[in-house]
Amino acid sequence: MVRQSGDREKTLYNVSTNTGPKSKTGLLEDLVQSLKTRDITKDPLSKEEAVSLMGARGSDLMDLVAVSGRVRQEMLGNKVRLCGIVNARSGGCSEDCAFCAQARDSEAKIDHYGLLDEETIFAAARSAQDSGAGEFSIVTSGRAVKSKREVSIIVSAVKRIRKETKLETCASLGVLDEETLATLKDAGLQRFHHNLESSPSYYPNVCSTHSFEEKIRTAQRVKAMGLKLCSGGIFGLGESLVQRVEMLMVLAELSPDSVPINFLNPVEGTRLQAQSLLTSQEAVAVVAVARLILPGKHIILCGGREVTLRSLQPLALLAGASGLLVGDYLTTRGRPAGEDLEMIRDLGFEPYYANVEG
Repeated sequence: MVRQSGDREKTLYNVSTNTGPKSKTGLLEDLVQSLKTRDITKDPLSKEEAVSLMGARGSDLMDLVAVSGRVRQEMLGNKVRLCGIVNARSGGCSEDCAFCAQARDSEAKIDHYGLLDEETIFAAARSAQDSGAGEFSIVTSGRAVKSKREVSIIVSAVKRIRKETKLETCASLGVLDEETLATLKDAGLQRFHHNLESSPSYYPNVCSTHSFEEKIRTAQRVKAMGLKLCSGGIFGLGESLVQRVEMLMVLAELSPDSVPINFLNPVEGTRLQAQSLLTSQEAVAVVAVARLILPGKHIILCGGREVTLRSLQPLALLAGASGLLVGDYLTTRGRPAGEDLEMIRDLGFEPYYANVEG
């Protein structure tokens, strides 16, 4: 896992008996076993290997979890980052993302309101900290936050959060220009969130009002401004195993600091309302493969984890996740943060607070 392997071809053929190609199950078992002595940071997974691992189930999945979990432990230790969010502007979005209850063509029954005031945003941040979060993100619907009034409110909220709490500050505000990003950074913003949502090849099925390339450019702009980048996506939109790997490999090239992993939780009234949930084992495999493709990045379990992983949430942490989005999501409810803290401690992990521990 973090030591160099021998000949990788031994994972493809039964060289001990020279009887030719192995079955698909045998190939997968060999691949997982080879990872136990392979330095994944120097000898990264090929696309074909990652796709094979995405299909791990049952005992193969348990073996994969053991490998990916050790990579997480060696790269990041036993700390788990906890992040809370506030839906600071809800509904009325101009974009047509198929999964989103706030999209322009969504008929989902959600609250619609303009940007919250500074006091309300700060109160949500304080509540997140009281619940155990070490990070807090201000999230808005829409293509971008543009007006000077709205930017001013967010700037004031960020300054107050930095001054009066120990929270690391983050924002998810759409497609922003360099000037606005610089203003937010000067106010004390530490991290900016901008998901890719899906792979380049599947993205046209997800959204038509902005391109995948625009997503990449925005993420690159965030990094160029010296802000930490939080960028991931959603699994279970109808994409193939190959496309799941494709997105993870694009993320590896983009190299964000944090990678939020969401699982589609279909909302009535959206275009994907009839989409089936991933199975719990599928979701765990996503986390394990993500850890192997992104060995040193923080992988954060976010929306849909409760309904998709269900009783396997602890296994997803053991598989390599190093963070949780706690509390409620944008338009759906989460579970009590106390249950997540209990789960973390039961697994022998500890919460991590960046602005306290450095």
